[in-house]
Amino acid sequence: MSEYSISKENYEIRAESRRILSGNWGQAVLVVLVIFLISGISGSISGSFTNSDGSYVSGALLVVATILSLMSIVYTILVVNVLNYGFVITYLQLCREGKIVFENLFKGFKDYGRVVAVMFLKKLLIFLWTLLFIIPGIIKTYAYSMTEYILMDNPGMDALTAISKSKEMMSGWKGKLFLLDLSLIGWWFLSLLTCGIGYLWLASYFLTNRAVFYQEMTGGAKAEPIMENPDDLVIEAAQKEIERINREESDLMG
Repeated sequence: MSEYSISKENYEIRAESRRILSGNWGQAVLVVLVIFLISGISGSISGSFTNSDGSYVSGALLVVATILSLMSIVYTILVVNVLNYGFVITYLQLCREGKIVFENLFKGFKDYGRVVAVMFLKKLLIFLWTLLFIIPGIIKTYAYSMTEYILMDNPGMDALTAISKSKEMMSGWKGKLFLLDLSLIGWWFLSLLTCGIGYLWLASYFLTNRAVFYQEMTGGAKAEPIMENPDDLVIEAAQKEIERINREESDLMG
């Protein structure tokens, strides 16, 4: 077991997520839709030159298809992964601030180097573990699941340290998070029945659950508040004191 712990049951985490999303569902779904539209570009590029059976067309177009596939990979690493980071962080900020801020989708571009590195390394490690067998890949997916949150809350932390910290944090808790995800299986079936439309709501619920999980694990820790300028505090205190004296004088004269 790691030093981190969660006292809430999974049903309580889900209830907290629904409370947070109450009144925010519309914007939360819109965020998912925006991410799907942007991320879908890479998939459409790589699939533009395939036959109906999924195989690439022959001849000169194969070269073009290869180039476009490479471009799609680069686009995913440099753009889509960064947006996916912002996608995850948007719901963490929703938990903390109680509202959706669309600018958070692009938060990764303000810390571009670290975000590109951590998202690339995280996916690469999961891919390599999956090559051994499916199960190790799933285990590592949950082991590294807190990486984005940790990176955001620790501006001076490098990518590998953030991944290692997630692994440490999730020691003994991967099963609980897996069961939390599994408890949404009804939502997954509903998404299939609605031809994927329901996934717009499912993704919001799923990521809010993850954010609440992280908040509970870290004791509801939030980003450090920005310290105000001491001079501004002195001026504000002086203004309040002057207002108090004026009120007292007004009362005496009245």
